[in-house]
Amino acid sequence: MECMEVDMGYAFVHSACYGCGRLISYNPHRVPSIRVEGKREPLCRDCVDKVNKGRIKNGLEPKPVHPDAYSPIPEEEL
Repeated sequence: MECMEVDMGYAFVHSACYGCGRLISYNPHRVPSIRVEGKREPLCRDCVDKVNKGRIKNGLEPKPVHPDAYSPIPEEEL
């Protein structure tokens, strides 16, 4: 029996940023989000940066953004 090499695939999730409505691509397990009526809604990097500027101005720690938040996800992690 021969062993075949299998290629691994990657995927992005695409949807609108909840903050500004712009279409974004992201890793669904890592993207910053907010809960709206119990559902996670994604935020683009620009909106997270705006929120973090406000947090810092108010003496709060900025929310971290995972390095892979806007990168593709290996298909087996979907």
